[in-house]
Amino acid sequence: AIDAMFYRQVNEQLDILTGAWGAIERINATPLPYVYVVHLRTFLILYLAFRHVESVARNGWASLPLLFFESWSLLGIEAAAVECERPFQWQNNHLPLGKMCVTVSQNVAHTLHNFGYN
Repeated sequence: AIDAMFYRQVNEQLDILTGAWGAIERINATPLPYVYVVHLRTFLILYLAFRHVESVARNGWASLPLLFFESWSLLGIEAAAVECERPFQWQNNHLPLGKMCVTVSQNVAHTLHNFGYN
């Protein structure tokens, strides 16, 4: 039989875990709006294309290394935004869900052990 205090603590922890899981699901199921992504990418490509033409016309071919670095930086920021859009997947740049699950299971096992349930 489970005593009332233990049951209450386990129930509170389950409520917290359920709330956290719901928050994760909401974050994961809410992508960036398609219009926003298309507008951002279109503006970024147009800006970089016209920036290169203008800079080469003004400063010559010597400006290309700086322009390539600028393009690499801005496109990298856009790629990082795409990676951050869905953080709960099993890929290298995403949150370590496996480690988080192991930690939760260890905490549950520790709590059960402290209350004498093996």
